[in-house]
Amino acid sequence: MNIITAFSNHTDTQQLCQDVITTLREAATQYNVLVAYFNIEHDVHMIQSFLTEAFACPVLLASSCQGTFAITPTGEHPAASLSVFGIADPDGAYGVGYARVNADTPDISAQKAMQMAVANSGRPYDTPVLIWTIMPPGQEESLITGFSQIIGPNVPVFGGSSADNDVSGNWFQATQDVVAQDLVMVLVMHPSKPVGYSYSSGYEPTDVKFVAQDCTPRQIGQLNGQVAAQEYNTHTNSSIAESLTGGVVIGSTTLYPLGRPIHTKMGVTEYLLSHPDSVTPTGELSLFSAVTENETFVLMQGSVEALVKRAAVVAQNALDVLPEGSKPAGILMIYCAGCRLTIDDDVLAMQNAVLEQIGQVPVVAAYTFGEQGCFSDGKNRHGNLMISAVAFSQ
Repeated sequence: MNIITAFSNHTDTQQLCQDVITTLREAATQYNVLVAYFNIEHDVHMIQSFLTEAFACPVLLASSCQGTFAITPTGEHPAASLSVFGIADPDGAYGVGYARVNADTPDISAQKAMQMAVANSGRPYDTPVLIWTIMPPGQEESLITGFSQIIGPNVPVFGGSSADNDVSGNWFQATQDVVAQDLVMVLVMHPSKPVGYSYSSGYEPTDVKFVAQDCTPRQIGQLNGQVAAQEYNTHTNSSIAESLTGGVVIGSTTLYPLGRPIHTKMGVTEYLLSHPDSVTPTGELSLFSAVTENETFVLMQGSVEALVKRAAVVAQNALDVLPEGSKPAGILMIYCAGCRLTIDDDVLAMQNAVLEQIGQVPVVAAYTFGEQGCFSDGKNRHGNLMISAVAFSQ
């Protein structure tokens, strides 16, 4: 098992691709799969064309908010416009599948993608070790359900929802065959060496609890029997006071998400977060993840300092799960785009913290509009403002 990370910051898309291709070719002669993330300022069709013409292996490509983050074996750790995570594992097996997401039956779309990936892995009767996924934002919970209908509920699913730079809907997904804005993509993994993973957030619970009522899948009408936006605003230092009768509140709510307590097998309570993104004219809160009627939430609180430090902790946690004596080969990470935008100029400090914590372990990280993963209870979930890491061993 060998992991090669390649990156470029070039403003010219052709040169951007050539930089990455050169690095990958110098490091290995053959790859099982390439997982790539890019800044939407570059043309997705050009990147897809260059990568698929240069390499015979499957490619998963997705847009990431304001670029990506990479660490190379030499210790370089840039904020890059294109980063590629290359897996060279001749004794492993990997399969890529994809499908256009049908808005009416997203679970069926997920089933089709998973069936294709399982078939392409060459091990159709073996249970995968792990699934990596890239999704369009909007129906992630149903897509995860569709996966489980093919592979069962016990295979860890990690990854993130593709993003753009300004939440305008200009995100993309691509494989070696197709470029689109509504692809669910799946990478089925049977690596030859063990993997470790971690899924977490950088937030702390408060004493405030909410019961969500008058709910539709991604909207809350009332919290504790009060108009949702008003009740939320009361307990968050008037964070959305200017938008109580409607408006986008993504930036105002990032440090005050709603958390679901998850009691893990390790005896630790984790929190799956939901991020309010807008208020309707009548005061309902819309979110980036699904809610259910009478669901109880804990109001969470965060800080720039905590978000800067947390990525390093999650990366280390994934490494700690590897068997004793294992040597890490690389880490594939997801860091929420909302957190990325909140820490802003402190993103370099976040990247430095990761490097200082794990050393020169190759890393590629994407900034996403939704994060998929599982805690130690083994159940796959979709959340917001989350951080995840999958560590591969040599």
